[in-house]
Amino acid sequence: MRIKAVGFDLDGTLYPAWLLYIWCLDVGIRHPRIMEAYRTARKDIRKLTALKPADSGTEFSAIQASLVAEKLGISEERARHFLEKTIYSVVENRFIHIKPRKELRDCLTGLKQDGIRLGLLSDLPPNKKLRHMGLDSYFEFALCSESTGSLKPDPKPFTVLIEHFDLPPEEILYVGNSCAYDIEGAKSMGLRTALIRSRGSVICEADLVFQRWQSLLDWVREQNTI
Repeated sequence: MRIKAVGFDLDGTLYPAWLLYIWCLDVGIRHPRIMEAYRTARKDIRKLTALKPADSGTEFSAIQASLVAEKLGISEERARHFLEKTIYSVVENRFIHIKPRKELRDCLTGLKQDGIRLGLLSDLPPNKKLRHMGLDSYFEFALCSESTGSLKPDPKPFTVLIEHFDLPPEEILYVGNSCAYDIEGAKSMGLRTALIRSRGSVICEADLVFQRWQSLLDWVREQNTI
């Protein structure tokens, strides 16, 4: 079965995760309570949406704001303000300093030249990040939890990805850096999977485990000649 489309995770996949930690270290130092409330809320949302995914991105954002507000003891409106100002706006703007992984552009260019469609599915809003890194032109679409209503590995984000490609799942490859969220989530929906491995990272059963982006391009081309 040929691979006709490739979906990508963003954070930790298209760039090394440690770069973001470095450039956002000051945010965590200045706003430790907000960051902790946000991280805890996202964990809780994974449990909640596993039982009942949000109907829309708007509902997802409302659930997130409600959880953060409860943990901080503030109003939902103020929680939304903190999230937008501290998490989304500030962190996204730090991506002007973050460079994509080596060989990534060559891989994306090669895939597109081969007629393979490219899309992106991230847990966090991707559009400003992609623009800052100069990668937005490579992808037909960019999805996130705020648009799908659920966090990976819930099936809903991958279902939306499949719908956007309008292809059978087995003709779609999903590339990510997390076994639990990216690989297992994609496999549960019948997608083929590729795990980008960093030093010391957990290895799991994906169709491909790679470190160099040229290896991914070569593998896709090999699959499409079988």
